[in-house]
Amino acid sequence: MKYIDIFSFISGAILAYVVMPTTLHLLSQNSSTLELNYRNYRIPICMGLGFIFVQIINMGLVIILMRDNISYIIYYLFALVSMGLAGLLDDLIGDDSTKGLRGHIKSLLLGDLTTGGIKAGIGFMVAMLISIIISNTIMEIIVNILVMALFTNLINLFDLRPGRANKIFILTSAIMLYTSIIKHFNFLLFSFYGILITYLPIDLKEKAMMGDVGSNVLGITLGVFCILTHSLRIRAIYLSILIIIHIVSERVSFSEIIENNRLLKFIDNIGR
Repeated sequence: MKYIDIFSFISGAILAYVVMPTTLHLLSQNSSTLELNYRNYRIPICMGLGFIFVQIINMGLVIILMRDNISYIIYYLFALVSMGLAGLLDDLIGDDSTKGLRGHIKSLLLGDLTTGGIKAGIGFMVAMLISIIISNTIMEIIVNILVMALFTNLINLFDLRPGRANKIFILTSAIMLYTSIIKHFNFLLFSFYGILITYLPIDLKEKAMMGDVGSNVLGITLGVFCILTHSLRIRAIYLSILIIIHIVSERVSFSEIIENNRLLKFIDNIGR
């Protein structure tokens, strides 16, 4: 299956080389897709739309070549598009007054609907549907739901500085490639490695932001890959780590931690 991984990487890179500049130009022409970044530069958001365009085409090519595991790829694309659109909604009309996953869920339970709450609700439903389809036990369903939901939000937690979320994706996915038992779905990640060759310099040089649409797409890719390729025990370990990270994120600023650590700050600044 290694030839599929290589093909998905190369085709992802080629497609992104074509799609990303076009997407950037499109978003740059519309004032509704321009926002201030952390340094008050007005730049396009929603560049994660390009991820969706490339990944759909690339997975279609993989299906034609591989003709195997087609149903799982369809499940993945369903999750990708659903979470991408939920993130796009949050990018375009989201209210920044409500912060954090806990804040959005609390607002949702109190009847105060936010785009973040909609995103959380859609994320839960998507994770539940896929988990029910592919899981064998109630425990596995619960673990899979939480793994997908929390991985989806993980990338969003770190999408606060240029390139940071993409580096977290690369690091996390590399670790999962090593810990995975099933190697049939590595192409899901290799496709994004190809995409990021073109996109990452755009992000690092502050020409655009991928937005929630991008962070959701990267996050759900990690989540789906994890549940398809890891044993239940390893999934449970990842889930425990994700829960700890989310609890910590409600109490401390990851940006401050990174700024105050020389090694983390060096890694965070690479490419800027």
